[in-house]
Amino acid sequence: MSRRPKVSAQIVPSSVGAHAGLLAHFVIADFDGAKSIVYLETAAEGLIVETPSVIAKVSLIFDMLRSEALPRGASRDLIMKVAGEQWT
Repeated sequence: MSRRPKVSAQIVPSSVGAHAGLLAHFVIADFDGAKSIVYLETAAEGLIVETPSVIAKVSLIFDMLRSEALPRGASRDLIMKVAGEQWT
């Protein structure tokens, strides 16, 4: 999937230590010609949020995580390496 032009998988290495991505799972959905929405997953439930201030905060966290992550190619290589070591 990560070889598709609109799919990007990036790994934040464990050497980064604790980071905001460990607090909760989220998805940012951007649509052509429409407002973005955010899906937040908590321990109790999943929430769809359309509040601009929340979307801005989650987008900032996402940008911070991407700045710490390995590039796409290096992330894909790491995924393949670990998959080979763990599941073969």
